[in-house]
Amino acid sequence: MYNKMMKKLRFCFNLNHTVESNCHFCERNVLFIAFLLNFIIFGFELVYGIIESSAALLSDSGHNIGDALILGSSIFLIGASVTNKAKLALVKCFFWVLFGGLAFYHAFLNIKTGSIPSHFIVGSIGLAALMVNLSTVVFMSGFKENDINIKSAYICCRNDAIGNVLIIFSAYLVYLWGTNWPDVIAGFIIASIMFVSAYNIAKESYGLIKTGNYPVKFIKKD
Repeated sequence: MYNKMMKKLRFCFNLNHTVESNCHFCERNVLFIAFLLNFIIFGFELVYGIIESSAALLSDSGHNIGDALILGSSIFLIGASVTNKAKLALVKCFFWVLFGGLAFYHAFLNIKTGSIPSHFIVGSIGLAALMVNLSTVVFMSGFKENDINIKSAYICCRNDAIGNVLIIFSAYLVYLWGTNWPDVIAGFIIASIMFVSAYNIAKESYGLIKTGNYPVKFIKKD
């Protein structure tokens, strides 16, 4: 019921738009909105992650710039063949693995330096990022089953939202305990989420490249 309701949301002014058919204009505009929001929040997380030496913010900023690049490239593949979309999804998986490794690196770096980030700045940026990612998840939820790239973009933003909750919680624990360990652990968890997502999407993408078609779905009528 939720997906049917979300499909009724309109993101274009195309005269040929219908709820029943997959509107490429709506898909493209949703991807552009998600790209723009991810790129903006990436800038904040990167700058303040460096200033505060926050492993959680830096790892999430790497995730967000990867998402922004992925979402931006996906805009140009709306309407492309299933095989080409699946190949792009594999590239996304590479970015997830890359930035997952980046998250681990910064977590270990923070263990060595022992620096404690500002809980207020980290928590505030984490909250802003959460609002951004929840909005994009809602926007894309009605399109995620139509296209492997929409689905992977949806997973990108969903994972970011989970990561943002961890960042907010870790900022609170840093305030409570006065140690950088909550920030380090949040970085490890965010990286682990990226690795699992990369495996799942890579597996599905490989199957699409082999078959060239999406699996047939049988819809039960009410």
